[in-house]
Amino acid sequence: MIRAYSEIIDFIANGTTPQSIVGFSVSDESKERVADLINREKTSGLSPDEISELDHYLKFEHIMRMVKAKAQILVNE
Repeated sequence: MIRAYSEIIDFIANGTTPQSIVGFSVSDESKERVADLINREKTSGLSPDEISELDHYLKFEHIMRMVKAKAQILVNE
């Protein structure tokens, strides 16, 4: 999760535009980590730290979806 947070912090710190927000995506490595957590949550279970990590990612993803939706509106204006 630290990697995903670093990626978004770097993205914002470097300056954003509505277009860049719409196009933003975390790295494949971060996506793979989340996919692994979701898979293990369904099969073998997660440690408390991993549950927290997944929860943070899902909240982050929800916020980014809302930000991207707003940015898309701005791009279309």
